[in-house]
Amino acid sequence: MKKISRRKFLSATGMAALAAATVPTLSAAAADDENCFKVETKDVQLIGTVTDAGQVVSGMVIRYSSNPLVTVSNVDADTYTVHAVNNIDDVVAGTDIVSYGDYEIDRKIVKTEVHGSTVTVYFDQSEGAVLCYTSASRNYPGNLTYTITQNKPVTLSVLDLFGQDYTTDYLCDNTVQDEEVAKFTSEIVPGGINYQLYKPAGGADKLVVWFHGNGEGDMLGSNNNVAQLLGNRGGVAWASEEFQKILGGAYVMAFQAPDTWYYAQRDGLLDQAAAEIQAVISVYGIDPDKVVVTGCSAGGYMSTRMIIAHPELFAVAMINCPALDVASDRGGETPTDDELRAVRAAGIPIWLVQGATDSVVATDGCSKRLFGFLTEGTQVTQTRIAQEDPNNSAMTTWKTADGMYKLSLYDTTADNMLCFAEDYDLDGVTTQVLYNNHWSWIYTLRNNPQDASGTHIVNWAVSKLV
Repeated sequence: MKKISRRKFLSATGMAALAAATVPTLSAAAADDENCFKVETKDVQLIGTVTDAGQVVSGMVIRYSSNPLVTVSNVDADTYTVHAVNNIDDVVAGTDIVSYGDYEIDRKIVKTEVHGSTVTVYFDQSEGAVLCYTSASRNYPGNLTYTITQNKPVTLSVLDLFGQDYTTDYLCDNTVQDEEVAKFTSEIVPGGINYQLYKPAGGADKLVVWFHGNGEGDMLGSNNNVAQLLGNRGGVAWASEEFQKILGGAYVMAFQAPDTWYYAQRDGLLDQAAAEIQAVISVYGIDPDKVVVTGCSAGGYMSTRMIIAHPELFAVAMINCPALDVASDRGGETPTDDELRAVRAAGIPIWLVQGATDSVVATDGCSKRLFGFLTEGTQVTQTRIAQEDPNNSAMTTWKTADGMYKLSLYDTTADNMLCFAEDYDLDGVTTQVLYNNHWSWIYTLRNNPQDASGTHIVNWAVSKLV
């Protein structure tokens, strides 16, 4: 298996050449102006966005001229046809792994923007995934190939004094630029656990540790160390301006399981992760009393296991749909009653989040079971909370009087789905998108869970770090 040097998620898998262009007749004055109207192949840069469902190619940027006097016009959603292909054929060749995420489509263009001589084309974000989901239950960076065809001329002008119809060829190297992902640096740890690290400008005294779900673990020993950022907003959300403002600045450490977090005890991952967390605390001068742990699904299991094994490391936890009940069937160990009582004994404030029903890991055997041990013999209050945007599922939140332990369960539909407000077509209006009833982490990564006082989960976590 080829190692990380291949950089699958950024590698060019083929050059995209387009239909032949018609060379216009140019005036001598225009030709002298740095050849701004010269018909030549234009480079296209793909832009990525990490949505709630994972990173997609959300747009592309075309720069028609480096001359600041040149402007482009007569561009709309019909100007280009963009053909997209994604697969991991070379990765799974010779294995019994099947990729379910391959596609070949024409991307839906929802809008275009022009700034001087630069055109930005925006795609519908409900399609165009960068990762391919496989029969190995892993999301793997695919081989992208984008081909751009110009359907009609655009107009290039100099100082609005001279305009010329312009048609050309386009070349895309199929790399993806994503501002949120670029905030992180990849840390490859030989013999250890790889992780992505966000370092806030000027430093910070806090650290957020994120444990991804099972789908973002490594596959075939690739050391890709990026699926945990691209699979959903579990990594990048914590480095967003919104969350950094709430946190008052924080480092973010997003681990990638060498295979699966269910092997945490078998493969010594608990002690290894603890050592790497302690090293980051030491190197960057982080306050050891201001470390937050959070994770979802298998990562919720890992978060729980880390608290059991190393309670001294963490000040507060936000745990989403922890996969406790299935752990023993997947190579791990479902926590015993005594181990869950030890979580309470650790004295770490914990807010749990899950769907009221969860068809992947049972709510009763996971978040509700853990919450039961955390609140054993303690009075809790229950509050029904409607959503400001009705496209989101409503929730019920339980909490102890001291606010140490909270549980938010989101309504699920009759078809066992969770409802989310999304604007994938970028028209400024949210529509309701239904995702599997296991995907409750999306709410936490929007800072959506709240209690009767209106306190939201991330704000609550910060209050426990004082």
